Amino acid sequence: MEIEKERVGEVHVVTAQGRLDGIYSAAFANQVGELITGANPRILIDFSDIDYVTSAGLRAVLVLMKKAQASGGVFALCGVNEQVREVLAISGFAGLFSVHPGVPRALRP
Repeated sequence: MEIEKERVGEVHVVTAQGRLDGIYSAAFANQVGELITGANPRILIDFSDIDYVTSAGLRAVLVLMKKAQASGGVFALCGVNEQVREVLAISGFAGLFSVHPGVPRALRP
C-alpha cells in the first residue's frame, strides 16, 4: 500500500493506493493518525485507488474517524468505488461516514 499526504488549505488529504487489509491497516492508521493532532483536525481520505478493504481496514478507518471527531474535527471519505461502497453498506458502516464523489467536490465549501 502506498500512502500520500497533502495539505490543501486546512484539510489533510490522504490518498491511499492498493489494499486496506490486515497487513496494511496498522501502517495506514499510524500515518493518518499522525495528522489528527490539535483541535478541529480536517481529514479527507481519497479511496479512488483502494481496490479492496477488509474488516481490519474498516476498523482502522472507524478508529481514525472517532479520533478526529473526539478532537472536534471532520473526517470524510471520497472516491469510494462500488466494491468498497458495498463493503461499507454490508458492514453497516455506510451511514457513519461522510462520502463524497471525489477530492474537488469534498473540498468545496
